[in-house]
Amino acid sequence: LAGGIFAPLMMFVAPDSFPFSQSILFLLAVIVGGAGAVFGPVIGAAISVVLPELLSGLAEYRLLFFGALLLGVLWLAPEGVIGTVSRFWRRTDPRPADGSGYDLAAFLAPDAPQTLRVEGLTLAFGGIKAATGVAVTAEPGRVTAIIGPNGAGKTTVLNMIGGFYRPDAGSVRLGDADLAGAASHRVARAGIARTYQTTRLFGSMSVLDNVLVALRRGRLGGLLGRFAGPDDMKAAEALLAFVGFRGGLATPAADLPHVDRRLVEIARALAMRPRVLLLDEPAAGLMRADKDALAGLLRRIAGLGIAVILVEHDMQLVMGISDSIVVLDAGVPIATGTPAEIRRDPKVIAAYLGGETRQARGRPAPWQAPPDAVLTVIRLTAGYNAAPVLETVDLDVYPGETVALIGANGAGKSTTMRSLVGLLRPVDGEVVFDDVRIEHLDAPAIAAAGLVLVPEGRQVFPDLSVRDNILLGAYTRRDGAIEADAERLLNRFPRLRERIGGPAGLLSGGEQQMLAIVRGLMARPKTLLLDEPSLGLAPAVIDGLFDVLAQLRDDGVTILLVDQMAQLALDVADRAYVLESGRVVRTDTAAALRGDPAIEAAYLGRAAE
Repeated sequence: LAGGIFAPLMMFVAPDSFPFSQSILFLLAVIVGGAGAVFGPVIGAAISVVLPELLSGLAEYRLLFFGALLLGVLWLAPEGVIGTVSRFWRRTDPRPADGSGYDLAAFLAPDAPQTLRVEGLTLAFGGIKAATGVAVTAEPGRVTAIIGPNGAGKTTVLNMIGGFYRPDAGSVRLGDADLAGAASHRVARAGIARTYQTTRLFGSMSVLDNVLVALRRGRLGGLLGRFAGPDDMKAAEALLAFVGFRGGLATPAADLPHVDRRLVEIARALAMRPRVLLLDEPAAGLMRADKDALAGLLRRIAGLGIAVILVEHDMQLVMGISDSIVVLDAGVPIATGTPAEIRRDPKVIAAYLGGETRQARGRPAPWQAPPDAVLTVIRLTAGYNAAPVLETVDLDVYPGETVALIGANGAGKSTTMRSLVGLLRPVDGEVVFDDVRIEHLDAPAIAAAGLVLVPEGRQVFPDLSVRDNILLGAYTRRDGAIEADAERLLNRFPRLRERIGGPAGLLSGGEQQMLAIVRGLMARPKTLLLDEPSLGLAPAVIDGLFDVLAQLRDDGVTILLVDQMAQLALDVADRAYVLESGRVVRTDTAAALRGDPAIEAAYLGRAAE
């Protein structure tokens, strides 16, 4: 804007009007004052004008001073003078939300409660069907849960309801309005609000301003909380108090702990006075006590006449608060009913555990454990930012053994794998691999030591050839047997040999999974970690995959396996650990755990009988 005004004012602009020192001065003005504040550049410009005058006697050192000041501000006050002062002031203002004296029930209760009816919702991404014929009915005052294993299409359905995806077929009706395919902002104004798997607050804005943005939607000054009237301020505070937020109203959202971020996001969604509230995994990363408080909050929200649609992996929470549940598997609805009906439904049990109709080949002879473990995990604690996921996890893997790590979605299985290979630095605990502590090492060093991960989702390089993807697995090797190993593995996986020169991105999902396993084996791992290898694969392909895993086990490969098909994982495993809410709740031989009610309890949230 300033440049646009400068040009017609001066009528002539030459390159030498803005020498390098002048450019540095302009940059300094913005950075010193603070780019995120209205008056930041003004304060920075004032400093930038005064500073050259003070340094007039040291003209030859001016750039040196400017550079030192610029680096100092970036290091000590990256938000600039205004931003740093503002953040300090916000932290010293601990005033909590006060909801007394405000009739929040009258504010939130819909004027005309309406039922959301979703029928025949279908969506495909290319040739992959993400949802087929999904039907959901969410009535006012009731909690409707959508559950299913990984990749079932739960978030995809929420995105279609919320207007983020346009369905290929089907309808989304709220009252008489058909919202299928409508833009997300039109869906929101029609009365459907939502939260997200990962919180999406405005980090630089205060807690109060985050709520005011939604409260004043569509009105002049909606993005500027300073224009909010006293009624809006009272409503925002009452919403924050209602959801249980106890922190300071002036605290920047970026400084909040994980649980408070969740609460503020729910308060912001409620500020839109929705008829329907969509919640995408609101309990992810919360402690048990916080989950219990969240359950009470969701029941209170439903009690106000709002229809609540919940996508959640915590089955204890889902079964405890839901009035009805829709179960998806591979994008297809397989069951609808009350929590009690869903727990007993054999199709649901098969979707989560793998069912009894398909079996993988077990070890031909009983496995005998050697005396010393190759991998030992001691009281491992890990999480993401402020969100704890694993708590004091202990496990052992012995040479030549196949160990399964099973549990419901969100139990911490993939987090365990990422922590072991250095993709996530543990908060506490020890990881001992081949008699050496490795929890402090980075991922390349751990892989070079022989602990190799085949990640969830295959993660092949689609533009590289199949051969190049295979050879990348041997990148750290310096021996002369790389080509021989590649030939041996291609003999085991002949489908890959047929496609050796083609791009990996053109392989089917099952072929890409085989390629990912071969790439991992090319590193000659001492222990191979497999994270959800069956995810997204067709049933026939899954059977072939577990035949491959059984063959690797019989060949003496040490394997730590995470897979959503619990029964198939137990078929190929020697031992297993059951994770629930980030803790190991059971460990035994795979044979002892197969068919154990405790496994069903871990997946479907009911007490073992």
